[in-house]
Amino acid sequence: MIGKRERVARLLDRARIFDAILDLRARVRAPVLSALCYHSVGEPGGDYLFDDDVIDATPQEMRAQMAILARHCTVLGREQVTAIMDGARVPPNPVIITFDDGYRSCRDVALPILAEFGFTATFFIATDYVSQRRPFWWDSVNYLVKRSAQRHIEIDYPHVLKINLGQRLAAIEALKYAASATYDLDMGRFLDGLARAARVTWSHAVEEELAAELIMTWQDVCALRSAGMDIASHTRSHQVLRNLSVAALEGELAGSRSDIEREVGESTRSLAYPVGYRIGHIPKLRAAVQRAGYDIGFTNASGVNYLWRGVDRYGVRRLATGRGMSDAMFRGQLAVPPLAYTRST
Repeated sequence: MIGKRERVARLLDRARIFDAILDLRARVRAPVLSALCYHSVGEPGGDYLFDDDVIDATPQEMRAQMAILARHCTVLGREQVTAIMDGARVPPNPVIITFDDGYRSCRDVALPILAEFGFTATFFIATDYVSQRRPFWWDSVNYLVKRSAQRHIEIDYPHVLKINLGQRLAAIEALKYAASATYDLDMGRFLDGLARAARVTWSHAVEEELAAELIMTWQDVCALRSAGMDIASHTRSHQVLRNLSVAALEGELAGSRSDIEREVGESTRSLAYPVGYRIGHIPKLRAAVQRAGYDIGFTNASGVNYLWRGVDRYGVRRLATGRGMSDAMFRGQLAVPPLAYTRST
């Protein structure tokens, strides 16, 4: 069923309203910065064992979206975005393209499409998963639930939780919420307990095999950099920052910068927050990010950046993408940001 926003977007797009707005904004160089957030690009089938919610576009959809950017926008790298925030002249319809996490599809699928258009993108890497060859924790949750033959399970960490696996999507969401909402979670203990309850074989060898299918290697990440892409931090373990102790924060933030410097040969001062929640209004987190050496931080699903209002460098807003998003809606969220789907962060 087509939602209300989609119907509005299609109506306005047929009338060429979005094209007119974007063309006008380009001519007057309106001080509006858009940042697009992708995770993975692909076409999951019905037997996909991982989290298909993070596949934000098929290759065909991404290529169509890049064509829209090529027509209407100026695609920027990270340093150009920082320069604009420092007062540099705003180019026509500035956009930065970003990818979170470190999925293998970034190298295999997204990079060739970006190269077709001559675009630069910024790739935020959760470094532990690349180094340790483990699937991302949310993909692990999906895998363990989808592989389980049990109808009902009970876990006792982080708290007692009874899960009906017969309602698979609800079960996955409940487990993901438990993991993302728990303070100072031991992720390994959580996943090991889930695997035991689900009666699914789970070992480092299994994790390595799954990571080979899903996650880039450092060689892949370096190939992105060699192709002109920007490499930046998405912490080490991709746990929600507000749920970490001060000591854990230091390891996640400064540690991921040192991982990237060691493996890629250059440091980064850019960070995308895990799960995309803004942190600028939380003094403890803002201070930790600054101490770790970052000078810009990106949220997600939070809209566009109106430069005339002033932009919090530790709260740069991004527009979420999603598989199945029509070209009309893609143009619409660039031209009329209130059409975009946002969340409270």
